[in-house]
Amino acid sequence: MVESKWELPLIAATAGLGFAAVTMLFSSVQYMDGISRAAENNVVYEVMTTSPELARLQMTVAARFLPDSGISDDDVALRFGILENRMVVLGTVESRRLRQDSAEATVLIERMQRTVADIAPWMEHMETPVEAAAVLKAIEPLNSAAARLAALTTSTSATRIAENRAMLIEIFWQLLVGILGLLACGMILVAMLRRARKRARHSAHYDVLTALPNRLSYNIALEEEFERGGRPGSLVVVMFDLDLFKQVNDTMGHAAGDRLLSLVSRRLSTALPDAVIFARLGGDEFAAIFRALHPKPFGESVGRRILACFERPFEIDGSRLAVSTSVGIAVSDPGDATADDLLKRADLALYAVKEDRRGAFKMFQPALKEAYLERQTFAKDLETALARNQLELHFQPIVDLRSDRTAGFEALLRWHHPTKGLLSPSLFIPIAEETALILPIGRWAIAEACAAAAHWPDDVSIAVNLSPRQFGDPQLQESVRMALTRHGIRPARLTLEITESVLIQNDATVLDTLTALREMGVRISLDDFGTGYASLSYLTRFPFDAIKIDQSFMRVSPAHPHNPTIVETICDLAAKLGLCTVAEGIETPEQLDMIRRTGCRKGQGYLFDQPMTLADCATRLALERLRSIQAPPKVEIATRRIPGATTNQP
Repeated sequence: MVESKWELPLIAATAGLGFAAVTMLFSSVQYMDGISRAAENNVVYEVMTTSPELARLQMTVAARFLPDSGISDDDVALRFGILENRMVVLGTVESRRLRQDSAEATVLIERMQRTVADIAPWMEHMETPVEAAAVLKAIEPLNSAAARLAALTTSTSATRIAENRAMLIEIFWQLLVGILGLLACGMILVAMLRRARKRARHSAHYDVLTALPNRLSYNIALEEEFERGGRPGSLVVVMFDLDLFKQVNDTMGHAAGDRLLSLVSRRLSTALPDAVIFARLGGDEFAAIFRALHPKPFGESVGRRILACFERPFEIDGSRLAVSTSVGIAVSDPGDATADDLLKRADLALYAVKEDRRGAFKMFQPALKEAYLERQTFAKDLETALARNQLELHFQPIVDLRSDRTAGFEALLRWHHPTKGLLSPSLFIPIAEETALILPIGRWAIAEACAAAAHWPDDVSIAVNLSPRQFGDPQLQESVRMALTRHGIRPARLTLEITESVLIQNDATVLDTLTALREMGVRISLDDFGTGYASLSYLTRFPFDAIKIDQSFMRVSPAHPHNPTIVETICDLAAKLGLCTVAEGIETPEQLDMIRRTGCRKGQGYLFDQPMTLADCATRLALERLRSIQAPPKVEIATRRIPGATTNQP
């Protein structure tokens, strides 16, 4: 702040001093020129030699008529001509200006000029000693005038020289002060520049928010430690980040998120004093480097230390926030070719923790790398699955519990992998989410689901799951509109199912998208209801038409005595809000009886049927229509249970 305040004034002062120094240099040159100016010296010389010239003229005139003098009229004319010329020079304006004549000097020069002019005729016709004597008598007063003029000129010149010298000395002192000022300003500017460069280097190597070393410093330290090899001890790299940190930013604001990162960095800095370096790599990602003689036990102890730091909640703006972290740890290996290999292995361990369960630590194992490579291959295969027609939809019935008839189907994605066979979406949808392949796959699924529904009766609906990432697809609304129009489906027959994870990410954006879809006439359903921490608030903030009760509430046992009550409460609440309810995961007759008693309107699960092909859907609907025409005796639907079915995983 100080540098910013004084930087411009200091630069301006330096420039001003520099300009003043240059100006004074020019002034000193001028004054030195004034002291040694040739024209002025010539004028002074002419004044000083006027008196001797008068004397020479007088001597020449006096000797003109002496016997054997050898002085001719030409000699007299030469001396008089010199005096006349001298009078002309002394009388010029330039000569007077250079001499800085006073009034007295002007009078003396004019008197001398008149006298010379008066004797000029005599000098031309001087033939007798009498005339010579008259000329000498006329010239005689000029001696005192010339002497006085010389004295005045000498005094003026001396005064001028003294003044110029004094001014020159003053200029030199001022110049010295200016130069010293320039040196001082320059030294200050250099100091400020060095400090700014130091701060710039610090900013380049340290995180502004937490004051921890940043990724650049961490990479440099890792390279240096890696070059040192295994002595003393092996290298241990630890990476960790905060679980669900984005939710903190979304629910509490980015200022609270920044505050949390600062608190985490302080708490961890105290807990990891033995780290070679503890750095913030970016976002909510941190890393540390250690040296240890027994690296694996030491790495595990570091993992426990880090997890222990998150056992206590963080105080942020008066609120207590519980946060967990996932930790990946890698130990240097002789097979590591570069430091980046070690870092990648720690990152793989961290990734494995997040895939398995958050809030834990994991040491790198070779199997993790194999799983990662297999996942990468899997992702590449998925890139071509859509183009090669390897994806297809299966449909699980949604049954009206009052009539036992199929009210609709839920579209479930399947992948016919060329080597692994038919794959469940749980195996590849996470990869599609990470790689953004879920966007084209999602658009394809909506179009295929509408195409399938076009073959069903008009009162049979189709439900399609939307992933969180699809709400960032700018083509989502248009793809829904085109699918409905192309296949002639009433919008109300299409239900789009979302989970709470969609709602958490960005309420405003999601609300706008859901509102736009609902304005088309599409129905919106909240899937896996009851498993999140704020489901009730979502029912009032978002435009839902139905809620699907999570299959975890279908268990009826002494271990879950309150499930029927919870389901009944959900159904009562939904009825009062005008929402339809669908129970998921119905697998036994007992569960069906319980669900019917709660007042739930629709059900879904393996008790009714497993996911089926489009042809099987047509068969199911045809059989239902046939039975309704023939009106056979009602058969308990429980008899349709599939032997060995114990789950409702799609």
